[in-house]
Amino acid sequence: MSQPQFDDALGALRTYWGYSDFREGQRDAVSAVISGRDVLTVLPTGGGKSLIYQVPPVASQGLALVVSPLVALMHDQVDALSRRGIRAAALHGSLSRAAQDQLWTDAEHGLYRLVYLTPERLQTDLFEARVGRLNIDLLAVDEAHCISEWGHDFRPAYRQIGDIRALVTSASGAMAPVVAVTATATPEVRRDILEHLGLQDPFVLVKGFDRPNLTWSVHRVQDPIRQAIDVFHGVPGPGLVYAGTRRASERVAARLALEGIRAEPYHAGLDPDVRAGVQTRWLDGETRVIAATSAFGMGIDKPDVRAVVHTALHPTLESYYQEAGRAGRDGDGSYAVLAVGPDAETLPRDLVERGHPTPANLQAVYDAVASLSQVAIGSLPEDPCMVDARLVQSVTDLPTGLIGTAIDRLAATGVWSLVPTRSGDIHVRLPSGRDGYRRALEAEAPAVQAFGDALLRRLHPETEFGLGLRLDPLAEALGLPSERLRAGMDYLTSRGALAVVDIRDGIALQWNQPRLARAPIDQQALDASRRRAHAKLDTVVGYVQAIGCRRQYLLAYFGEPAPARCGRCDVCLGRHQLA
Repeated sequence: MSQPQFDDALGALRTYWGYSDFREGQRDAVSAVISGRDVLTVLPTGGGKSLIYQVPPVASQGLALVVSPLVALMHDQVDALSRRGIRAAALHGSLSRAAQDQLWTDAEHGLYRLVYLTPERLQTDLFEARVGRLNIDLLAVDEAHCISEWGHDFRPAYRQIGDIRALVTSASGAMAPVVAVTATATPEVRRDILEHLGLQDPFVLVKGFDRPNLTWSVHRVQDPIRQAIDVFHGVPGPGLVYAGTRRASERVAARLALEGIRAEPYHAGLDPDVRAGVQTRWLDGETRVIAATSAFGMGIDKPDVRAVVHTALHPTLESYYQEAGRAGRDGDGSYAVLAVGPDAETLPRDLVERGHPTPANLQAVYDAVASLSQVAIGSLPEDPCMVDARLVQSVTDLPTGLIGTAIDRLAATGVWSLVPTRSGDIHVRLPSGRDGYRRALEAEAPAVQAFGDALLRRLHPETEFGLGLRLDPLAEALGLPSERLRAGMDYLTSRGALAVVDIRDGIALQWNQPRLARAPIDQQALDASRRRAHAKLDTVVGYVQAIGCRRQYLLAYFGEPAPARCGRCDVCLGRHQLA
């Protein structure tokens, strides 16, 4: 790497992100990327992993492909980059083929610095047809632990990423370097990442698992919520309580409030605006404690959290460590507390079983979703299909929780993609493009033409291929009541000028493959996944029952050296209650 190249990277960091310098570890990793080396980076949440693959293409005015497992995370990343003035795009199954083709054309002409895509997109004919025309400087694999069956979010499609390495090349024909990043990876998972991605002479950075400012403790109690109350009476400052279910998070918040501790619940069942308000009040210090499910915390950076209390066992030590590690990011003394009730294992064991539906369950859900959406065998809908879990339940007689898991499992196989609904109330597409839309208006009355023209001026260009929209802001921009706007859009839909799908209620799915008579199900993979999930939970139980230092147990699990005793955890202080 030349000094000018690194100076360009440092300049990009300062210009677009506002940081004066890279953190310890980041500098070496970015230098390795610029030099063309493969890189594996394991840094905890908040450690700056994304900068390692974002800065180089911005500095060089090149292009990075970023593989990411979740569409919502992709959109968050693209939105964050856009706010910094960096052109980025997200490619996923909910985009029409025409929209995907246009995105690749724009990337080919240098419009984007980063293109995010799900691993399933790498296996499509469209990707194979277009990738050879791109000048790709970098292939980044975010959440790289998904490549390993021992990772806590195993995603089968990640195993195929290594197969396309030879296709991902720069203008000179050289293979682009690969950057794999993750927040939590045991030595076993790291070996899987290196092997399956085929990383060659990689620079490996594993840093930051040791949090000496945290005091780790486990409390065996009859009432875990009472333990959380005692913690926040004894520890001043902001805090988090993670509960196992939505209902439990509401119970925790209510009891904390009764004890004079300003607390609010947070879970995915709340209205998005309500969740946003809870988060804002907590970040601003109006609310002291959030009682949440695991739906809370992704991308949240509040450095002064003094205590994180879990009132239920987590299914994996990785996810527990990640959530508990949200305490004390400012480096000051903080507490990670696990309050274990009498039947603590019951819920997570049950969740493991519910998280692994049988082949018969998957087939039943696949058939029910297709039938309710009127998707015939061999057909491939162009617009998203709305799925009501209650109707699927009435057809399959399966619990709604198992239905949701089955939908997610089928999405992981590439059958369909979940369309993120956070961006709007409706999904709108122009079936015949903007020109076809205008032609359709020519046959309408002047009032309809005026409405249609005004609407078209307000629609984002990408609406031609399908886009989520919020009704109220659009109605306000047009100076119309929301009911009038929707009535006008319904009329244009009936005339074939628009295609509109409600995405406020239910689950929005975009089919990626024509419907088959038999869903693509791998029985052996399902069974192996269930066994791994129980083994993961066993390590959490082992942490609870450990008679040695908590900090040493955690660091040994993640493959970092640690002293035999930290001198601060409940075991080292002689407060551990043996089973």
